[in-house]
Amino acid sequence: MTVFPAPPTPALEPHERARMDALERTVRDGLRDFRRTGEALTQIRDNALYRTTHPDFETYLEQRWGFTRAQAGRLIDAADVARVLEPLGIDPQSERQARALKGAATILTGLEPEQQRMVARLMETASTGDDVPWDAPAHPAELRIMANVVQKLTPDTTVHHPQSGEEVPFDSLSTPERFEVARTHVDQKTQAYHEKQEAKANKAPAENVNWTDWCMNYAAQALAAGQRIEIVVERDGSGTARAQARIVDGATGEVLAEGQGAPFLKKAVLNLAAEVKG
Repeated sequence: MTVFPAPPTPALEPHERARMDALERTVRDGLRDFRRTGEALTQIRDNALYRTTHPDFETYLEQRWGFTRAQAGRLIDAADVARVLEPLGIDPQSERQARALKGAATILTGLEPEQQRMVARLMETASTGDDVPWDAPAHPAELRIMANVVQKLTPDTTVHHPQSGEEVPFDSLSTPERFEVARTHVDQKTQAYHEKQEAKANKAPAENVNWTDWCMNYAAQALAAGQRIEIVVERDGSGTARAQARIVDGATGEVLAEGQGAPFLKKAVLNLAAEVKG
């Protein structure tokens, strides 16, 4: 059997070499800036600018930056989320904030420009009970509700006319009337969400669970191939260490489920347990 040598790896063109140098400076100098880092890694990956020094992107990540593919995937995803949300005036301040907004960003990318403008206007009019301007990064669930409501209000959706109460097609309403209908639906959905969250908070304490045993049992019984449980400890904006447990797809880095952050590892894992239990 004749074995033919692999074709030589094409060298980088001068403009590619210059681009690679600039992108790597961005990664090196901007490791605290998740968006710039994620965007630079995306360009390096998509254009195979690592090809003359490393056989694949995963090896490049590990040897050049000490990243796993999952870590890089989270940075790239977070940068993508920030890019989608920028036209709406939402500027996540950390990778964690961006990840929390991924669900809403996914819906927003599928909306028509007119629908995206409606979401932006809904955000402008939203406020807390204390009349403090609504802070989107702190309220990913509310943004997801807005995007989901607007997505479902298709032209032929039957809605109640905001003045007469009659059932009419959404497309038959004027622009101000459509907005009023959308805002009413958002208010209803948001109220239902907060009532559900309050009910969960007031629920009787769960049975005493050994959090380390839960991790092992859940991994053995519920994790699919390639999935894993991660416990991440980071400093929040005030410098306090907080832990967060989540379930991650090892191949893509996608966060499949995550519990609320907590000041202790045990609480973080129990929050994840409550999340996956529903």
